[in-house]
Amino acid sequence: MGGDNWKLMTLCLLTAVVALLLVLSIHLHQDVKYWQHLEEVAEKERSARISWEEYSEKVRKESAKEISEVTRRATQAAGGKDCPPCNSPTCPSCPKCHEPSCPKCHDCTPCQSNEVDPKTGFTFKVYIYDLPKEFHSDLKRDQKRCVSDQYGTEIRIHEELLKSPLRTLDPEEADFFYIPIYGECYLFRENQKSGRDAMSNTNRWFRKALGIVVKDTPYWNRTQGRDHIWTFPGARGPHIFKDWKRNIKKSIFLTPEGDRSLSEQFNTWKDVVIPGLEADEEFWSGKLKKEEMDRDIFAFFKGTIHNRGGKSYSRGLRIVLENLLKGEKDIVFAEQTPDCNRKCYKRMMRRSTFCLCPRGWSPWTLRAYQAMMVGCIPVVMADEIEFPYENSLDWKKLSVKIAESDVNKTLEILRSIPQSAIEEKRAEIEKVWRMVAWQKPSKPGDAFHSVMRELEGKKKFMKVSSYTFWN
Repeated sequence: MGGDNWKLMTLCLLTAVVALLLVLSIHLHQDVKYWQHLEEVAEKERSARISWEEYSEKVRKESAKEISEVTRRATQAAGGKDCPPCNSPTCPSCPKCHEPSCPKCHDCTPCQSNEVDPKTGFTFKVYIYDLPKEFHSDLKRDQKRCVSDQYGTEIRIHEELLKSPLRTLDPEEADFFYIPIYGECYLFRENQKSGRDAMSNTNRWFRKALGIVVKDTPYWNRTQGRDHIWTFPGARGPHIFKDWKRNIKKSIFLTPEGDRSLSEQFNTWKDVVIPGLEADEEFWSGKLKKEEMDRDIFAFFKGTIHNRGGKSYSRGLRIVLENLLKGEKDIVFAEQTPDCNRKCYKRMMRRSTFCLCPRGWSPWTLRAYQAMMVGCIPVVMADEIEFPYENSLDWKKLSVKIAESDVNKTLEILRSIPQSAIEEKRAEIEKVWRMVAWQKPSKPGDAFHSVMRELEGKKKFMKVSSYTFWN
């Protein structure tokens, strides 16, 4: 009898094992099919995108050819000749090319706002929406912290534009439309007032502002907001507006978070990376940089190392660096302590050759800009970061970038840099440090003017053409 029971148990066990293997096999097959399906979908999307790009290029070429032919016939009919391009040296006054400087150009299309304005040095104008004060100045009045916070660029840019000759009161001549809304400041207040409802309240607040823009003027719908500017000065970027993808995805974002891995919230083709705000005058004026001090600290960092997020914070880089640099007499790598206040922090940074800038929760950090303002070489440890002005400023010449996977080699890398290379990087910093300094009042060459120069590159000349805009 016992033998029969054992056989029965063995049979049941074998049956269960076979069933389990069958289930695993089915799931494995389904997983393989699922990933194959994803690959097929991705391939179809790639093919569709290539086809669309080829079609778009064909349409652009045909349109250009047709426009050229129409223009040629019109000028011939008028007894003239083909009109030279707007930047042609034979027609220096393109908007007036039918006048003596180019007498036979009867049908030259004006350059319009492509001419440099002698007052501003720029080729564009900005219209600022007149939103109710609850979206901007009331917040500044009630939340003093917002003015000097590193996210205070949303206030600074608005106020600089209000008094800038770039501003136009005529929306018909505007190239860009600025929406003055202090989102980070509002969210900060809502976190204090509403707690976990803060994000939902902020979302409704953004939608209310957008509703005013869309309802009261025709300019948003004319381009689906592509020539409209929003400032998102925090690491979360547009995510503080939960419905941003549905409502403002095509607009231009001014944001410090140039994380190239976050393609949804940051698009390097349409958006502009801006420096965070350092409101301390000793930094932005260059006063601290001019103080006579020895560079007796080889590398410096003071800030959060052990966060409650554990190794998720900074991807564990700061903990690794703390262990790596422990015991190095000419290196400071430590948490903030009561015995070293802000004055102490600034002067230790001023005394340092290298300022370590490991990522925190996100890639960007104000330290890199503070370092430049005191002549310290930023050492960046954030793989996906995109810095401001990368199209015009060679960051390799003024900083050191260490891959996150090479953080254990930090000391070896820095010690191997020759003094001549250090001096070259300092000289490069001296040329460009004002580009990351929000000076007050703003001056040519500082952060505001540099951001405006970047914005100028986003200007589109054919407002109604779907082929000249991002999707």
